Amino acid sequence: MTKNIFWIALGTVLAYLCWWLLPFYLPGKKAAHGSPEFIAQESAKLNQGLPALLDKETELTITEPAHGMLIYKYRLINVTAAQVDHEKFRLGSKPQLVQLACSRPETREEYLSKAVSLRYSYFDKDKQHVATIDVTPADCGM
Repeated sequence: MTKNIFWIALGTVLAYLCWWLLPFYLPGKKAAHGSPEFIAQESAKLNQGLPALLDKETELTITEPAHGMLIYKYRLINVTAAQVDHEKFRLGSKPQLVQLACSRPETREEYLSKAVSLRYSYFDKDKQHVATIDVTPADCGM
């Protein structure tokens, strides 16, 4: 009876280890939405086309993965930090960013609904920090 319990326990442990470790060794493993690996993969994909001029004032320079967050870094190409009221910029931009992120299916379904927040960091033409604005799932009623 003791031998049977030992073999059952050993088989259970081995099956669990295979279930847990095998996905890491299979080719084409896709990271779960919201996981650090998923955020890093998404950031790497986005960065392939960067930097990119979005309009005559704004350039998306790079994205970065963080724990539970995807960071977008922008450069305001015709502005210096001294020319900007940082708090006014942040407060004025937040509602627009929330509306845009929450209404776009790409950001809402790929990130926000998966508990991934979006951070928008703005820098001036000399790469001096201007403002950082976070859009969280709670901002979209999730």
